[in-house]
Amino acid sequence: MFPIIPLATDPGDLRPVESLALTTPLVVAIIACLLLAVGLIALIIMLSRPARKPRNSDRARGAHSNASSKAEWRARIDDVVARHESGALPRHEAFVELSVIARDFAGAASGKELSSSTLTDLAYLNRTPANRQGLDALKQTIGALYPPEFADDARNRIAQTTSVQQAAEWVANLVERWRS
Repeated sequence: MFPIIPLATDPGDLRPVESLALTTPLVVAIIACLLLAVGLIALIIMLSRPARKPRNSDRARGAHSNASSKAEWRARIDDVVARHESGALPRHEAFVELSVIARDFAGAASGKELSSSTLTDLAYLNRTPANRQGLDALKQTIGALYPPEFADDARNRIAQTTSVQQAAEWVANLVERWRS
């Protein structure tokens, strides 16, 4: 069935082959593989690290973000109080504007979009040692503004007794105490 193939016709013609000189190429291949492994490990370590956060000076900021602009934020707060006292701004609208100012300031100071953040959203923001104090102060300020802003004045004592001036002081305190 299978043809027979002769492997050697004369065993006297068989001679041993000289030993292969593979020592140098094998050493070079091993060193290259080790260097490649070290390079890949370094690359994995570099790529697995979290992204470096930009320095405060590199971070995109709002128009009112530098330290000297706190006066501009206080001016916005004072404008709300003045318009309310002159009768041009209803009480409820004054609380809404103060809440907007607080969120806008915190957004500009932190570099985060906070203009539509609810109290629950603020509670779940990622806090770091650098932003913890400011975000906690924002949450406290917005929490204090909720009753006069949203509650029925006839049924909520806090909503009845909070003045626009008092709420303005809360927002001004947030601006003054924020550390960025």
